[in-house]
Amino acid sequence: MRITDEAIDGMRSERHRAAGAEARAVAELLREALGRLGFIPDVAVPHGEMDEALCWPVLRGEVTVSGHLMVALGRIPLDSANRLADILMRAALGERTTKATAR
Repeated sequence: MRITDEAIDGMRSERHRAAGAEARAVAELLREALGRLGFIPDVAVPHGEMDEALCWPVLRGEVTVSGHLMVALGRIPLDSANRLADILMRAALGERTTKATAR
């Protein structure tokens, strides 16, 4: 049996489709986590009407040409970025404290 370029391209396409689905699932998990933290999609807030809303960036699951899974993060408003950094820092410090007390 001879392997053809078409067969290789067909396998690559399937691998990319599966990887793309996995990357989109991870992006959806990030959306859910941010939603639970009180963030809302940036597209839901009209430009110039941010008020106190915390917005998350556009999240897009994708696959590079070489097949690497990626989640692309769009731009995020400064207030939202500061709040997200604060949440992540608290989580990281809490994890470090938990590991230190478990020893």
